[in-house]
Amino acid sequence: MNIVSKSALAARLCAVQAMKAAAFAMRKPNEARKILNRYEGGRLWQNGDRSYIWSPLTDARFDADQATRSELVRKARYFEANSPLIQRIADLWEQYIVGANGLMLSPDSSDEEWNNAAADWFEEWGASPDVTSLQSWPTLQGLIARTWLIDGEVFVLLTRDEKNPSRPMLRLIEGHRVCSPEISSPRAAAMIPDGHQVIDGVEVNRFGRPVAYWIRNDSGAERKTTDEVLHIFEPSRAGMYRGLTHFYAVMNALHDLSDLELLEMQSAKDAAETTKVIKTPTGDLLDDAAQWDRQTEAGSGEQNPLTEYYQRVFGATTKVMKAGDEYEQITSSRPSVAQQWYWKYLTEKVCSGVGVPIVLVYPDSMQGTVYRGVLDSANAFFRSRSAVLASAFRRVWTYVIGTAARSERKLANLPQNWTRLNVRPPRAVNVDVGRNSSAMLAELAGATRTYQDIFGETGEDWKQKLRQKAQAVAYINKIADEFKVEPSEISDVMKEPAPAQQAPEAPQKKGEV
Repeated sequence: MNIVSKSALAARLCAVQAMKAAAFAMRKPNEARKILNRYEGGRLWQNGDRSYIWSPLTDARFDADQATRSELVRKARYFEANSPLIQRIADLWEQYIVGANGLMLSPDSSDEEWNNAAADWFEEWGASPDVTSLQSWPTLQGLIARTWLIDGEVFVLLTRDEKNPSRPMLRLIEGHRVCSPEISSPRAAAMIPDGHQVIDGVEVNRFGRPVAYWIRNDSGAERKTTDEVLHIFEPSRAGMYRGLTHFYAVMNALHDLSDLELLEMQSAKDAAETTKVIKTPTGDLLDDAAQWDRQTEAGSGEQNPLTEYYQRVFGATTKVMKAGDEYEQITSSRPSVAQQWYWKYLTEKVCSGVGVPIVLVYPDSMQGTVYRGVLDSANAFFRSRSAVLASAFRRVWTYVIGTAARSERKLANLPQNWTRLNVRPPRAVNVDVGRNSSAMLAELAGATRTYQDIFGETGEDWKQKLRQKAQAVAYINKIADEFKVEPSEISDVMKEPAPAQQAPEAPQKKGEV
């Protein structure tokens, strides 16, 4: 059969199959959809082309149950304590989400005098806000951000000072202490209202809304309402009551990277310890003199006859082998280039899974538009994570100032919009003074950006910066009068800005007026 006959036969078979499918579709349209509208990724069995994925469909609280979540936290804490890669990621997370001085909370109500009083009181309170430590509020913010990264969540108990009940205080609680009480406990059963259930330490009402948390302490489980506890986490699915470590998607890759490094280190130590191998025909030394070892030589004080002889004849550095022996010098070529590439791939995989670019973890070449694009993307990621903590810290500020206003006279007259706040994030990761300075000034002059936008990127208060500038200008004018000089001779700040150049007029054509 020639090629044309084969093509005609194939076309005829295709036409017959199409007619059968059309007739089948007219009889059973639902069955036809399964054949004609097929998504290969939706096939349960891949006929051996791919492995089967064991992942049933269920609610988020069953996928991330207490046992699974606890195991992920256990591994994440281990790697945080033993992996320099995770330490570096955690440091960057803390640096660009809260910063060295923490997220700055500035009251922005309609009463400027009350704003200043509230800011001063909150700053004084922030020197020691924790009931269990002497850490400051910025330090607690860093600890909250770091715990959120590693554990996936952190609980903040809104409490008061034991000696001074009018003073609000905070207490940080790690996630492993929030767990469901024992069902057999009569005390716990009596405290749970009808229609409520406790899911992994979170008590929810009949609508599934959290109403309380069960916190384990030395005396048992203690119930705290949601008004008393601030639960900081970011759910990845609807219906999640607990947070997962940010390393959950790359935990196996991180484990593989740790195992590979451990095995490679064992190989390197073995290669360093075994540098020379002598092969004999029988696997044994050939005479009594050759079996003389260092231990015998050191114990008896006598020297090996062969060693003594050859040292006397050829010198101390001469090496001798018996007839038929083979000598092999062990050299190590590990890790190979392919192994090093795979390690880098796993490292990039871990960094990508958390959201931190590898160029920040291991800086290499920091130039070009691609690098700027990576930094812009990283900055957007860090800003979105900062927004989660900013929302939680707003509640802290409201609790602290609201409680203090009941006893502090200067805070008693709360403005109507006293809960209004400005939250300043830390310095942006993509701030490039040399490249962005001129552009920012042009945008400020064109009213497309404000002082708050510009100073917010560096984590500074625009009002405070303008006050400092005004104070500097006033001082320059003062000493200029004192020494009888022009202010512009002291600082360029006092120089008059250059007038804007006007575009030259177009020459008139003949006949135009």
